[in-house]
This record gives sequence, C-alpha cells and structure tokens, in this order.
Amino acid sequence: MPEAEIAKAVRLLDLMLEFFTDEDHWTRGCYDDGNGGHCLVGALLQLSRQHRLPSAPVIALLQDAMPRPGLPLVHFNDTRCGSVAELRSVILKARRLAHDDAERERAAAAVKTWLLAQIEKKRAAPADLGQTAPDELFTPEHLAA
Repeated sequence: MPEAEIAKAVRLLDLMLEFFTDEDHWTRGCYDDGNGGHCLVGALLQLSRQHRLPSAPVIALLQDAMPRPGLPLVHFNDTRCGSVAELRSVILKARRLAHDDAERERAAAAVKTWLLAQIEKKRAAPADLGQTAPDELFTPEHLAA
C-alpha cells in the first residue's frame, strides 16, 4: 500500500477511534441504529463518506486485525465482540498494521535506492578498466585485487 494511501487509512482509523469512545456509539445487528450508534462497518462507511476517505484499505487492515483470520467484520461486530473496548483494540491493531506497512514501504524504498547505487557502481567499474593499458591488466597487483 503506498504511503499516501496508508496515511488516509490511518486518518480513517483515528476517526473510528474517536467515534467509538463509549458504548453509546456502538450497536449490533444494524449499520445505523437511528440514535447515533453504528456497528463497526456502519461507522467505517459513514466516516469514509463524511470525510471522503477510501474505505477499502481500512477494510483490509481491519480484516488483518481480526482475532481469527477470515472472520467477517459484521460477524465480529454482531456476535464475537464483547465490548466497545474490544472493538477499539481491533481498530488499534489495524492502525499498528498500517504503520507496519508504511515502515515496510520505507525499507523497500531504501533497499531499492541502495541496489540502484550498487548497479551504478558496477556499471562504472568496467569504464575504469578501459583506462588501464592492456598489458597492465595482468600485473600481480591487478590479479591480487
């Protein structure tokens, strides 16, 4: 996931954490209870629309943060989640995963930069040999290197 997309995902996760500060904003069995309460997916979709942030990366991060792999978000919210604190812990884990993705992106960029520099060094090396006279290539000093 590109860093710009990660930043938007983290922003949406932060908004979700703000939304789910207490039990009054959390509901089960429906996306929106009509009294300001939303389930995990309902809050995600509402906040995504309201702040014009993409929901797909956050859905993927929340899926990865589930306590059991492959557990659907709606099923977790409606039957497996015991409290808003547990819900928030999954959102926080998704946020950590987003930061891990960002760190991997930075590390990959650093490795790519280093590899390109190594390739440039290798390309420059034969040019140096071309400046050496042919009979000097086989002197003991060059063979020992």
